[in-house]
Amino acid sequence: MELVGKIFETLGISQLALLQMLLVVVLVALLSVTLVRPILATFQERENRSVAPVEESRRLQAEAERKAALYEESMRKSAVEALAGKRGKMEEAGRLERKRIEAVLEESNRHVEEMRTRIGAEKNDAAKTLRAEVARLSVEIAGKVLGRPVA
Repeated sequence: MELVGKIFETLGISQLALLQMLLVVVLVALLSVTLVRPILATFQERENRSVAPVEESRRLQAEAERKAALYEESMRKSAVEALAGKRGKMEEAGRLERKRIEAVLEESNRHVEEMRTRIGAEKNDAAKTLRAEVARLSVEIAGKVLGRPVA
């Protein structure tokens, strides 16, 4: 202790100055614990409450933009698929309609051919009937013109 006392004497430090320095160190420690650390904690909490929500909102906005892009891509693919399906159905309907038209055309052609055959048969029957009638009428006319029966 004497050594410390001689050092203080040499440096010109009195016990009162030493006591004041000790009080300053104790006050700094007390202020640090009671004032500085709570203020720093408050500043940190304030930063966490102001910066963290901004970062969270940016993250949420990026996530929303990513989901919107996925949704738009999904909608585009759905529209393309729907258009392809509609086109396929229209082509199938066109093929069915062409087949139906071909069937109706074939039926019409068959009906026309039947009518031609029937008309040809009726024409031949009418021609036979007319020939026989012409021959009979010729004999009758000749008999009337000659005034006697013609065989």
